Amino acid sequence: MKGHLSHRFGLVLIASLLASCGGAEEIDPTAVGQVFPSAGKGKFDVFGRELAGIAAPYPADGDLRGRKEELASNMQVRRQVGWDIIERTIEPVPLLGLLDGDASEEVSLPDGSVPTVPRFQTWYGVNDIRRMFRHAFEQLTPLERLQRTSFDADIMDAAEEYNATYLDRSERWPLARFLKHVRSLGICEDALSDDACGKLIQSKFSGATGGNSRIAYSPSAARHIVQNYAPLVGCLQTANGLTMDAVPTAPERNFSHCFTDEFPTDSVLLKVHWVRADFGRSMSTYDTDADALEKRLAADKSADWSNGDRQSQPSEDEVFTIRLKNGDIYRLAALHVMTKELRHWTWVTLWWSDSPDTDFGADRPISLTEKNPIWANYKMNIVVDYLEQDPEPSAGFSDFPTLAAAISAVNVTTNNITPTWASNPYIEHGQGNARTNCIGCHQHGGSQIGPDLNGDGEPDAFDLERVITDESLFPFNGRTELRSVFPADYLWSTQRIDSLSQLLRAEVERAEILDQDNLDVRAAKVLSLIPELDAGETTFSLNCTACHAQDGSGTPAGPNLHERIPSITDTQIVATLLSGRSPMPSWSQLTDQDLANLRYYLRRTFGDNRSRP
Repeated sequence: MKGHLSHRFGLVLIASLLASCGGAEEIDPTAVGQVFPSAGKGKFDVFGRELAGIAAPYPADGDLRGRKEELASNMQVRRQVGWDIIERTIEPVPLLGLLDGDASEEVSLPDGSVPTVPRFQTWYGVNDIRRMFRHAFEQLTPLERLQRTSFDADIMDAAEEYNATYLDRSERWPLARFLKHVRSLGICEDALSDDACGKLIQSKFSGATGGNSRIAYSPSAARHIVQNYAPLVGCLQTANGLTMDAVPTAPERNFSHCFTDEFPTDSVLLKVHWVRADFGRSMSTYDTDADALEKRLAADKSADWSNGDRQSQPSEDEVFTIRLKNGDIYRLAALHVMTKELRHWTWVTLWWSDSPDTDFGADRPISLTEKNPIWANYKMNIVVDYLEQDPEPSAGFSDFPTLAAAISAVNVTTNNITPTWASNPYIEHGQGNARTNCIGCHQHGGSQIGPDLNGDGEPDAFDLERVITDESLFPFNGRTELRSVFPADYLWSTQRIDSLSQLLRAEVERAEILDQDNLDVRAAKVLSLIPELDAGETTFSLNCTACHAQDGSGTPAGPNLHERIPSITDTQIVATLLSGRSPMPSWSQLTDQDLANLRYYLRRTFGDNRSRP
């Protein structure tokens, strides 16, 4: 065995990446109606996060929003922007866990460089979001938790750091075990050349960090989700009343329903499709030239990508390949990249091809492959709107005739309407999905109710499968804009896939159980209720007059309330009722509403008639 380890690792390794231990269940690409594959969808382990550290931010292009009209009406510009977005997404970034200045050991490649991974492999998954939210929520006081206070930047920074170093607190990963496994990632067989060894080490670190996770969120997107936990949790209930014709209350600022504000411009949501590569397994290959697309999308066809046009067994020099910690090998078949650089997001999709320099790969810029030639084997498409606004989308591609022909094949005008097209053969499954455009289906992200399906005059539960197949409800295979309120700002993962709203609700409820015996929390709950004066008088008569007299003048057993109540705040009244004050016992056995009524009666009858904190 030969290793490329210079001994400089340490006790304080900055943390992590999206790692998935174990092989994920494979998606059956022939499954009818399987619109959103979710197996292995993004549960990452702490070893990978320790390697990658705090996720690398996405360097958004701040000028794109000012170019919206140009983008919507010029396919050449759109495609250049699409390639730029992919280039920023796959940009190699070093593993922070191998770069810490205080480290006492360092893993290096044969050329002496530190292993890198594509930027997206450092992004967060659902378990990262869970850990960050739990840590941030614990930094709030019990009263702030009750009031669903949002998190400031300092709390979020601390949560990211906490998540990045979570392995340090894991009993499953003592330092010795962590260092041993990191060393194993940097070792090759002696027979391998330096070039082959370098590729092997890179694939092992990519697999150990990002793994075969299927959903990833850029740091800005993950932080936005965590900071918006209160409206997200509430959206589980309120979205039930959000009809498709709803109108936003602040259309210029926020067209979403489940977030206080729309996502920041550097937010990215990523969907990844991996294909198992070991044991001689092949992968489906799809033709996307004009002839193949015209046949697949013909009116009498089901527009299903199905099993592909043939099977291929690309080498590791031809497809991005990773090795998981358990030895499983996976190929990267496809990426969906949606960025908030435009208000309605940009929708970029990338897929592997055995003929990568034709049609949707013909205009690939050289800069994309300069840092890693492997990306020369992928094709790309992009949409930025529901409809094509180009007079002739294929114009301007005279140097790329196969691309021009493919664009013409998918941009078909019907009744003077030309919907956009962006369908990934590895990700879009089911009948009709080869005709889709990403944005049309995602506009319904977070939806709980949709059209009236049974004719009773009431909206029914949202049926996702019908978006692709029901032309009467969702024209052009769902590619028509039907909403002005986009419930979860185009994210399906709030209520489906990662189920982020449910995840955050579970974390909030967990904290509530821990806080339930805290008097400050219960006092705040009592004070938040709407009181009833007559009911408070009844509670006072039944429980308080023996010691304080019916008129509140007091007895030897209890003080004069005309003197006591004006001198204390409403919070102190409730706290005294809950905890008791010798010789008065605790009245915590009363319901919160009874306590709220009693507090109100005491203040109105014996106090200064002013509600005081």
